[in-house]
Amino acid sequence: MASHHQTIVVELGTSRIKVGYAGESRPRRVLDDRYDDRDDGGGEFGGWTVGIDDGMPSRSCRWTSLFRRYSTSWSSSSSSPSSLDDESPYEGSGSSGGGAISASSSSSSSPTSSSTSSSSLDTTYEWERTLYPLFSHVLTSILFVQRPSRHRVLILTSDLYVPRTFDVALHRVLLDYLGVGSMWLSNGGTFLGAYHLFGGFSPNNIPLMPTSGPSKARMFVDIGTHEARAIVCVSGYSTLPDTLRYTSCAGYASFLGRVLWNYRGGMRWTNITDEQDVGGVVRRHDDDESTNNCDNVSSLEDANAVVRAWISLSSSSSSSSSSSLPDESATMSVRLPSLERRNDASAEVTAATIRLPIEPLLRAFREVYLDYANPSSLIFAMLSCALACPVDYRRSAMQHALLMGGGSVALRHFRSSSADHDASRGRRNNSAYGLGVELEMAARDACGGVPIEEGGDGEVMGEEEEKKCNIASCMSSIAKKRFHSLRGVIRGHVDGNDGDNGMMGGINIQYPDPFAADMVAWLGGSIMGTLGYPSQYQSKFPRGER
Repeated sequence: MASHHQTIVVELGTSRIKVGYAGESRPRRVLDDRYDDRDDGGGEFGGWTVGIDDGMPSRSCRWTSLFRRYSTSWSSSSSSPSSLDDESPYEGSGSSGGGAISASSSSSSSPTSSSTSSSSLDTTYEWERTLYPLFSHVLTSILFVQRPSRHRVLILTSDLYVPRTFDVALHRVLLDYLGVGSMWLSNGGTFLGAYHLFGGFSPNNIPLMPTSGPSKARMFVDIGTHEARAIVCVSGYSTLPDTLRYTSCAGYASFLGRVLWNYRGGMRWTNITDEQDVGGVVRRHDDDESTNNCDNVSSLEDANAVVRAWISLSSSSSSSSSSSLPDESATMSVRLPSLERRNDASAEVTAATIRLPIEPLLRAFREVYLDYANPSSLIFAMLSCALACPVDYRRSAMQHALLMGGGSVALRHFRSSSADHDASRGRRNNSAYGLGVELEMAARDACGGVPIEEGGDGEVMGEEEEKKCNIASCMSSIAKKRFHSLRGVIRGHVDGNDGDNGMMGGINIQYPDPFAADMVAWLGGSIMGTLGYPSQYQSKFPRGER
């Protein structure tokens, strides 16, 4: 039974809501959103919903995340196969310098537009209609709270500046309607929670950072379902708001949308001759069966199956005696869920396992996460965050970069074909390739590449390096040198006493092992809830806001 004045910790994510008590090692319940398309007209059941049972006729609560109010217009086009051949999902994305999404970008074409437009949540009343059934379900059906006045609620959000209407509605629902004892809306609480979690370790016992000594700053990279954020936190558990960079094109679902668009949009290039260069990318095998199968990738679920198949293939390659990955021109076997359902619904049976080219998948991965010339990519957001950070904190922040969020979990073991070649040149002596290593190599490329090893006058570029040079030649001079001022921070310095692997410092991107990357924020919030902070909680609704 809950003790007197026990704190309830609620993390409001874009696709998951975690609920539990402070001081516990895991949340009591994780609410997952689902897209319910039973009503195509946007009626009672259409749109993103959280399944609840609070005794109300709706039987569901439409939870529209804060970030989707400012989401870019490509989300709906990526989920609609009919629009994939018309334009790129990056066109008109509304991304500006630093990878930040303009708050004026409309979300009328976001996934929530079919049921709840952005304008319908501009009023406090509409937010109350969304928040009241959600928190009523949390208190009564999940935590079984009998006396809400004996509890206080800690709300964690990823946004540093939430809409005023949401703030007012949340206070009104919790303090007035539900009668909780007090509440604290912690803007940016997911990052503060993670910093609380690792701030409790002694400098020599931090489980994920190999560097010695306390860290003055850390960079937290939160890859969610629909967006990604990068921000720097400094000693004292304070975030630096000016360093916040976020992009709606680097979430896992956004990445799947790009994969889907590449496979279906790539069919436009079937008339291109073999080995012809298109925008710095060489297209091969345009007339074989694998390219014709690209049209079968028809949903985000199929795109996810393609990603899972590639991760499984790359993992098996790394565990074998030959750790080299298949060439980009190769193909792989993928079992598509849409073909399985098609076989169940029709009398004609077709093979659910088909062969697909690898190139569209790897191209999407590089465009979304590794292309430092793309303002919507994750590496652009991370490096822009480092540029906005005070000079005294840059080196420490990049040496203590932490990946968190559900998207980082899904892509943890994703490898591109360039990883083996770059690792053979001594960039990093680590066999556990994945998203972290890929981002490190992309950051080094953005800041001027890797110097040639000592003892030689140079080396002949391989196929991968030649491809990088061809792609770089298409970039403007500004894009090539935008992040060169971070070269010393990213590359570190050379220690001649350590042989070929004598690079000291530099960028270091890690996962929060042994903690789960998608649970770090809530666990930190659990610690925050036990520490008290009585001045942060509000027990009465401000009179001027009623």
